[in-house]
Amino acid sequence: MARQTKKIAKRIQPKKVEPENKKPAKTGKDYLLIIVLALTIVFMLVGWSYFTPANRGLYVALFVSLATTYARRHYNLTDEQDMWAQRAGVVSMGIAIVLFAFIVWQQYVAG
Repeated sequence: MARQTKKIAKRIQPKKVEPENKKPAKTGKDYLLIIVLALTIVFMLVGWSYFTPANRGLYVALFVSLATTYARRHYNLTDEQDMWAQRAGVVSMGIAIVLFAFIVWQQYVAG
């Protein structure tokens, strides 16, 4: 009888389902990402006067991409902020790749 009562109670009041849109916990310290960010800053500070405008753009775009990746992983951004940070990271990485290809072409092909 108790089993039947429990079954009926479950059918009348089902368990509350947690929302599926819940983000997974962001884990890890990302030491490698922090090291690459720091190296990028050091290279930009030390070599800024020696860089061509294309090299400067490459390093700035790379820094923006790495910084947005770090921000997305370690800060509690809203969904809209996370979307904009992801887009900014992808666009800046695309710019960095295009500038890298241009620099390589300029130095070794058109040289």
